Amino acid sequence: MSAAAALRHWFLLTCEIRDHSHVAAMCRSLMEIWGFRSGPTLAFRDKVIIFRRNDKGAEIMPEFAADQLGVQRCGIFSELPEFLRSFGVDPKPLLEKHGFACGDLDDRDRALPFANVVRLLDDCARVTENSAFGFLLGLRARIEHLGLIGEMVRAAPTLGRAIRAHIENHHRVVRGGAPYVVEQDPYIVRQKDQTLIGYRCLISGLPSLQFLLASVGAGVAIVHELSGQLPKEVLFACSETAVPAADEIRAAAKPARVVFESHHFGFTYPEHVVDLPLPSADPVKFERTMKQVQGYWNDLEPDFADQIRRLLLPALHAERAHMRMVCEATGLTPRTVNRRLAEQGTTLRTLVNETRYSIARQLLRHTHLPVAAVAQVMGYSEPGVFVRAFRQWSGSTPDSWRKSLPRMPAGPAQSATVV
Repeated sequence: MSAAAALRHWFLLTCEIRDHSHVAAMCRSLMEIWGFRSGPTLAFRDKVIIFRRNDKGAEIMPEFAADQLGVQRCGIFSELPEFLRSFGVDPKPLLEKHGFACGDLDDRDRALPFANVVRLLDDCARVTENSAFGFLLGLRARIEHLGLIGEMVRAAPTLGRAIRAHIENHHRVVRGGAPYVVEQDPYIVRQKDQTLIGYRCLISGLPSLQFLLASVGAGVAIVHELSGQLPKEVLFACSETAVPAADEIRAAAKPARVVFESHHFGFTYPEHVVDLPLPSADPVKFERTMKQVQGYWNDLEPDFADQIRRLLLPALHAERAHMRMVCEATGLTPRTVNRRLAEQGTTLRTLVNETRYSIARQLLRHTHLPVAAVAQVMGYSEPGVFVRAFRQWSGSTPDSWRKSLPRMPAGPAQSATVV
């Protein structure tokens, strides 16, 4: 274990911290003594503090509330400065604008403020004048960018087990977004024999398009490295007019078919692909790394409501018993689920509605999908039921809410076929 990691774990194990100022002072001194180029990331219940060095010595980045801004493991974003340079863009001013120094992205294990990363990627697309920026950056992802979780998925027996192991442990490295997998559901995919891997942002109000493009690109690249398999379709829950460089995405995604105006950011494979054994499978290493991952960044473990939100993602798109699904996934009884959610001042129905509202707004904002199609993907049997629910959430109908947004370029009318 590195000195930085040892320091972080020492504080987490021995201190009940309410005032972080004295911790910051101690870490500054220790960073100077030990010569850290960058310091540890310390997560204290609802706060995350990141330490780094600069030309004047050690400093502390402004602490941020994990529940408000989320947390993103650096990972693939360590490639961002060099990728910006390939467009002739100096990364330093752009990074500093969003609260980062170039050195902050050197450590792939570093925790970064999720919202800052999302806004940074949005700015990168603007500065480089390339609306495919996020997807192209994501395609540079490699298993090594995943760190310990990468070692775990590489050793998994099958591609499907690798995907599920990653999803099960994603909360340990990211708070703000979540992957999900859907299998054999005619409400979701074009054909019953396809498996869909998707990604959603869980924090509303962020310019998340480029981040979601990057998530899709990274997923495609990592699955290809793991298994040698390329997706059948690459899906984007946005209008093609929102990505003027759509042809560049199509070229980079070949031979996969690129689908805009989808209900998902994600990609699909024939069902049999997920059952294929991985050439790097190592049962002993898989079990060992699974145990190691259980304690990895466990200080960022989401609360119970956050866990339920992640579990709900693949279930929201079809009419199904949400409570039964939650109980099966958590091993808890309905009474216990209700009690634990009540302790946090919420209910399962509230979480379902909040998540549906968030996804519905994303689809209404970024796509030209008819309201009937949005209602279908939200699991509503009738568009009128969805319209009434949306009016309760927002105070207006879906059509009125969409018309109140800044004008989006017109796109072709889409059928209500669920993708």
